[in-house]
Amino acid sequence: MDSMAFRLLGLTAILLMTSACSNHQYKTYVGSLDDPAIQVLDLSEGAANAPILYFDTRQFRELGVPFHRLLLAVRVDGKQLPDAGKHSILNYSGYQALRLAPGEHSVEWCWVSMNKLGTGGGKCGFGAPALNLEAGKHYLATWSSSTSVTGLRGREQMEISVSSYVLEQGTNKQVFP
Repeated sequence: MDSMAFRLLGLTAILLMTSACSNHQYKTYVGSLDDPAIQVLDLSEGAANAPILYFDTRQFRELGVPFHRLLLAVRVDGKQLPDAGKHSILNYSGYQALRLAPGEHSVEWCWVSMNKLGTGGGKCGFGAPALNLEAGKHYLATWSSSTSVTGLRGREQMEISVSSYVLEQGTNKQVFP
């Protein structure tokens, strides 16, 4: 093997090893709510001590494939948020955090699952029609899911069931539903 082929083989091995440890980040959405780059959409109209509602995000690997699953806010108090929603089977957009005035709000969001292979999907229509947010508090819209595989061998289908709820951060008290 000549030295150029050996170098290319080494470079390929290094790229494979470094990408095998990487996470997948869907679009520009943060993979952790602790990330200081998280953008908060301010809809509080200047309310003092306005509560913040965060939408959960998780990165993980399954069978070696990096996934990014997240919730994205798409509607508040009956109004569609700018550029938010499902645009196609692989194209969702929305907000990972909202600053709202204290009081009762209706909030809707989408659950999105994308992987580094470029496949995935999501479902919209999750929400809290009467969510009471208190001044100075932070909340987390999150989810639990279960996966099942059905169908005959060679024609299996994977189904992910998702249920969503809202927690008060700090106490982890479930405030919706």
